[in-house]
Amino acid sequence: MTPPPTPPSPGRAGPWARWRDVHLHDYPSTATRLWLLIALAGLAAAAWSLSGLMRNPPQTTWQVLAGLSLVALAALFPVQIPRTSHTVLVADVFIFTMLALLGAPAAVLAAGTEALIGALRTSRRASSRISSPAAAMAAMAISGGAFELARDLLVTHGVSADVAGLAALCAVSPLPVCMTTGVLMKLMAVKRGQPFHVADWFAASTWITAMTLGAGFVAGVVFLNARLFGPVVIVVATALAFGLVLLLRAALHRQERERLAQEARVAEAQHEAELNQKRFAAAFTHAAIGMAVARPGGEVLQVNHALCTLLGCSASDIVGRPFASLLHAGDEDLFTRSMQGHGGLAPEAPVSMELRCMRRDGPEFWVVLHVSGYADPGGSGPTLIFQLHDITSRHVAEARLQHIAFHDGLTDLANRHCFHERLAVSVERSRLDATRRFAVLFLDLDRFKVVNDSLGHHAGNELLREVANRLRACVRPCDLVARLGGDEFAVLLEALQDADAGLRLAQRVLDALSQPMAINGTEVLPGASVGITFSDMGYRTVDEVLRDADLAMYEAKAGGRGRVMVFDGSMHARVAEKLALESDLRHAIGEGELSVHYQPLFHLDPHRVYGLEALVRWCHPQRGPISPQVFIALAEESGHIEVLTDWVIDQSLAQLAVWQRTHPGSSPLGMHVNISGRDLARSDLADVVQELLLRHGIAPHQLTLEITETTLMGRLDVALQTMNRLRETGVRFSIDDFGTGYSSLAYLSSLPIDSLKIDRSFVMGMQEQPQNVEIVRAVLNLGATLGRKVIAEGIETAAQLATLREMGVPIGQGYLLSHPLRAEQVSDLLAVNARVVPAATN
Repeated sequence: MTPPPTPPSPGRAGPWARWRDVHLHDYPSTATRLWLLIALAGLAAAAWSLSGLMRNPPQTTWQVLAGLSLVALAALFPVQIPRTSHTVLVADVFIFTMLALLGAPAAVLAAGTEALIGALRTSRRASSRISSPAAAMAAMAISGGAFELARDLLVTHGVSADVAGLAALCAVSPLPVCMTTGVLMKLMAVKRGQPFHVADWFAASTWITAMTLGAGFVAGVVFLNARLFGPVVIVVATALAFGLVLLLRAALHRQERERLAQEARVAEAQHEAELNQKRFAAAFTHAAIGMAVARPGGEVLQVNHALCTLLGCSASDIVGRPFASLLHAGDEDLFTRSMQGHGGLAPEAPVSMELRCMRRDGPEFWVVLHVSGYADPGGSGPTLIFQLHDITSRHVAEARLQHIAFHDGLTDLANRHCFHERLAVSVERSRLDATRRFAVLFLDLDRFKVVNDSLGHHAGNELLREVANRLRACVRPCDLVARLGGDEFAVLLEALQDADAGLRLAQRVLDALSQPMAINGTEVLPGASVGITFSDMGYRTVDEVLRDADLAMYEAKAGGRGRVMVFDGSMHARVAEKLALESDLRHAIGEGELSVHYQPLFHLDPHRVYGLEALVRWCHPQRGPISPQVFIALAEESGHIEVLTDWVIDQSLAQLAVWQRTHPGSSPLGMHVNISGRDLARSDLADVVQELLLRHGIAPHQLTLEITETTLMGRLDVALQTMNRLRETGVRFSIDDFGTGYSSLAYLSSLPIDSLKIDRSFVMGMQEQPQNVEIVRAVLNLGATLGRKVIAEGIETAAQLATLREMGVPIGQGYLLSHPLRAEQVSDLLAVNARVVPAATN
């Protein structure tokens, strides 16, 4: 095998390498070397030719230039032989004449000129435009030498010079074209990696060899006459040759035009005849659809080709059979009933139906069957005409549309619409017969958002498809699995014997989704929370079933995820309670039921007030005090957290302004306000805070916004934009419950944070768990290294306070130092303007 082409090498600096990469990029190395050999041979022939011509007298030079001009002019007007790929080149006559009269050097240049013009006309590649003239010149140089050798040899043996020249010219005239075509065909064979066959070369060269042999003979005759009668013979021969070429081209062009016109007329007549034949065939067959003629009893008398093609059999296989035997067995009764219903079918009472037919060697297919009757002109009585039109593609399209309408495009599970329809049937069936039990599983993936956010939507789609496959593998053939949207799935379990069977299947689903799966090379544990409800609840609508299954699923999530929860009536009560509390919270924010208490933060050494943390409290008119953990989580879930945060900041800044006016001698106090991740995601938080600071005349550095470590890292990209805007105005930030998260240490040095509040769990456990002391010490060192204040939360014993003072914790907060106080109690604390004794504030 020939090695593959050498790829372009942009790094090579040599001009030959660059030229080869551009013009010989598809030439293998062997072909490149052969091309280069041909080019060098042509270059050597051209150099030899020019060297020989330079030794001639000036008169000969003008003769050579005149000959080259004639060759170039003749090469521009080849005569194309009609209906072949061959051309007649008069230029060969001039080339061989120059060989006989002016010698081999002149003929070499003439051959190169003729080949160059031909290459320019037929190829756009520089490689071909070089190799063709080069091969022609090299071949002519060899042929010229052979001509002179043969002529001299004949003269030596007593042949006259004129006869010797004619004989030698005729003998060598095939050589140039044979060598040129042979070398170029060999080059192309090597380039393409194909073998070179002499037989192919001989077949391709036969015509042109014959033409050059004739050109050599004509050139020899011109040579003899020029020797006898002088140069005027060449002028006459040139004029005659060009006149002959022009006349021949004109005649051939006219003949070609007449031939094309004649062929067009014949083709048009043939086309019209074919159209007439097709029109006749179409009229005979009543259209390009399957058709059969049958007796009233159904026996087929005649069929057309279209019907044979449709059924995949020959006419002899159909004729004589009952037409009903061509139909699908399941539709024969439909056909028989339709035919009997129309009795003696008359032309004015046709019938149409859609049914299935059977191919002889293939599957069933759908047709529209049209049956009509007519009186046979032959007098044999009424005849039936069956026309069949294939509508299989329409049925397939309708089935596909039906599938799309009822299935999810990503997982190919049933979609919400399909699930609703199937569940509606089950609900109605169970309502009429309580023994027809069913259950519905409603499940939601626990970690889908993590996969989607970390690995991308493509990975999320792969996860959903894998979950769908596992769900299919878990359920029974009679059950229905559906994707309701996003990462929510539902399973309809029908024909249940008891509730335990449904619970076992739900647990099987949960176990299947608890197994790891590989998504884009990453092992993922999707997990799921499953809610299940049974038809024993006496459902009457689909919405009731899905509502309760959904409630059970949310209870499963609230209970820790990765579990199955069965719906019970108490869930409705809890949901109703939650909705009522949410409504009360909405009114409480605007009707004064909320209040703000303030828990002081103290410098631990010396002991003095450092600042205050605003803590919102809710005393419900009927329910009494509501835990902040309950109503703040409810505000987060319901979307009221933004309004609540704005209200707390407004109230706390207003109260801070009052204390600044009533206690001007006190050191400047800082106000700490807790905010949520949703607050940081707000585009208007910075504007709201700045407007409140201006309204109450509070310096921005006196306000510290606290956010938990986990919430901050969960919304870091969005939070940083808001935090940086507020930080530019002077507002400070503190990480609350520091140490309970898992990723903020990696970003702590770059976050706009002023202080770290050590989580109370570490402070309160210092005596029971000595490692907590080291954790507090590590956070303290970290704060010192990064230039952040460290605040200890949850100080409740004197021992804890002493330990923190000993370690050098600067600021503390806790029930030992002070419980949360009402605004007037804070005023009393500031009025005392003395060190607070822990025992007095406990």
